[in-house]
Amino acid sequence: MEDNDMICNCMGLTVRDIKDAIDNGAKSFDDVQEATQVATGCGACEESVRELVDELLAEK
Repeated sequence: MEDNDMICNCMGLTVRDIKDAIDNGAKSFDDVQEATQVATGCGACEESVRELVDELLAEK
């Protein structure tokens, strides 16, 4: 995925927004969700965002 790819349409969030949340200290999906409100609209993106967060945290 590219940084500018939309990951959460409801909240208008991109992959970069998720990376930024992790760079700013988020240590879990719940932390990322609290920081960005990702997957709090319709929830359709939750599975893909959880996978992305897991991948990004594993790289750290």
